[in-house]
Amino acid sequence: MDGSWFDGSGNGNAVDVFEVMDSGAMKLFLDCVEAGALMSAATTRDGGALGITVTVDGQWRREYFRDAAAVHEWLTGAQDAIAAATGRDRPSAETRPRKRRPARP
Repeated sequence: MDGSWFDGSGNGNAVDVFEVMDSGAMKLFLDCVEAGALMSAATTRDGGALGITVTVDGQWRREYFRDAAAVHEWLTGAQDAIAAATGRDRPSAETRPRKRRPARP
């Protein structure tokens, strides 16, 4: 059977990572980092999509993207989820005193 519906996933083109992660998407991505999430991004094995993973306190979610609008929408939702999970919108700018280990004899 030639040309199966199942063979129609993707168009065979490599994703343009710089286009998908335009300046707006990159700002949203870094805002998530600033709010306390571990963020990662990588292309799929075939290069057809950009995968973005958000991890907070051991919970994670990954989605795959081919266009900037979808990334913007998803990262905006991720920011809300990160704020709810961490109980903060942004890290505190207040400096905390560091605890030092005693010097070794």
